[in-house]
Amino acid sequence: MEEKYGGDVLAGPGGGGGGSGLGPVDVPSARLTKYIVLLCFTKFLKAVGLFESYDLLKAVHIVQFIFILKLGTAFFMVLFQKPFSSGKTITKHQINGSLKIPGRKEFKDKKLNDPRKLVRN
Repeated sequence: MEEKYGGDVLAGPGGGGGGSGLGPVDVPSARLTKYIVLLCFTKFLKAVGLFESYDLLKAVHIVQFIFILKLGTAFFMVLFQKPFSSGKTITKHQINGSLKIPGRKEFKDKKLNDPRKLVRN
């Protein structure tokens, strides 16, 4: 009985390492050059960012720095993903429901001023 899986995986379907194995892929040089230039540009921006963040951390506390960093990245993600222009809109009822403080209705019903005196059943 012939083995279903076995032998040289890299040899290809021909079994003998024929022309259908793994190897280099032809890519037009213009498209490849564009990606290489883009890669070098992003590496340069990363180096500048690390240099500037080192100088900025000398003057700003680490927590403030991380907050500013996260705020900046969130801003760019909102620009790229455009979450406000797609999907269903949230109704006012849903917004009010998400902002509702748990237990607030109980305080109104029992008219208690001190939440420590509230006894849960």
